[in-house]
Amino acid sequence: MSIAEENLLGSLILQPVNYREIRSLVGADDFENLDKGKIFDGIGKMISHGIDVDQISVANRFPEWGVKLYREVDVFTWARAEVFAAPASEYAKRVRNDSITRKLKALAQSITERVSQVHEPIDVAIDVSNYVDAIRENVSSGELTTKVLGEVLEGDDNYDWLVPGLLERQDRLIVTGPEGFGKTTFIRQLTILAAAGLNPITFEKIKPVKVLVIDAENTERQWRRAVRYMTNQAARLGSQDPRKTIHIAAGRRIDITKGSHLSEIHNLVDIHKPDMMMIGPLYKLVPKAINNDDDATPLIVALDSLRDRGLTLIMEAHAGKTTNLDGDRDLRPRGSAALLGWPEFGFGLAPVPNEPMKVKLQRWRGDRDGRNWPKVMMKGGQWPWMPEESFVPYVEPSSEVWLG
Repeated sequence: MSIAEENLLGSLILQPVNYREIRSLVGADDFENLDKGKIFDGIGKMISHGIDVDQISVANRFPEWGVKLYREVDVFTWARAEVFAAPASEYAKRVRNDSITRKLKALAQSITERVSQVHEPIDVAIDVSNYVDAIRENVSSGELTTKVLGEVLEGDDNYDWLVPGLLERQDRLIVTGPEGFGKTTFIRQLTILAAAGLNPITFEKIKPVKVLVIDAENTERQWRRAVRYMTNQAARLGSQDPRKTIHIAAGRRIDITKGSHLSEIHNLVDIHKPDMMMIGPLYKLVPKAINNDDDATPLIVALDSLRDRGLTLIMEAHAGKTTNLDGDRDLRPRGSAALLGWPEFGFGLAPVPNEPMKVKLQRWRGDRDGRNWPKVMMKGGQWPWMPEESFVPYVEPSSEVWLG
């Protein structure tokens, strides 16, 4: 039996005006006794609906709230004059501290059991860290609050551009396309030119962007062969040398849903403090195929934890093998439909019949915001991919070629 829990409930019944302050300190799940947690929440609902709170009105709602262990007489026992001997906030702090103590004891037991089994110690350590973070966030989060629409409209609605007119901080872009058609090169162009201080579509000068690449498919050797000329060109025409500002982890398949792997990536974010992350391809970030929402959800949660760091995510995904009614390949990401509505922008590089050097940017989801993505692009120009309207053929002699 927890005297602190009973005293807290009694103090709220006697002086319900304290509920708002107390709600920022504890929640229903902090009560060791589930019925007392239901009563705590029930009092809050009464207050929010303007219903007077007293011993009888609270006890009368026990059946409605599913309270089975307590009776009307118990409420009068809790709501007695001597509970005012200490402020309600003091009772709340005791309830919160008791809750944290129980959770830490359960955590200690779980650690002992998992370490004695076959779990990797680093995974156990990461899980422990995440659990402790969750405890800390629950203690300090307070209650959900609102603003009136007028306050919301008074806020700043300016864009936080990384690439003006194209990519804002925390945007998520997924690019698909036929195998070997150049989608990887297109994504590399987005990151390398942005890092050099060039708009990767208009090629105008912009503020250089710090980039982190997590490539779970291609090796360092493949990167060298594919981007050397583009990197040199970007360094020459931009305001910053991307060879010094893009950090790459390449050639290692990872499981981003695994605590230790995700922690390594977050650690790289801590070290390099990038603005943009190129990561993927998506099917290489998880241990099995993304066939349904249950497969996709852990991936999305992990990626959003990186986006929450303020990063713009640039990702590659493989398109499905099916075709539409016109006989064209469906360029939506292969697997779960959860991936379709998740990013801000999703499009595929769609071949143009009888024009092998030209592609359409075919949306498989509607843009969440208006941006200046081109409708048609061409390859084989001064840059690997150029908008059709600004295409300039590549004429400089060179033994180097663009690789997709």
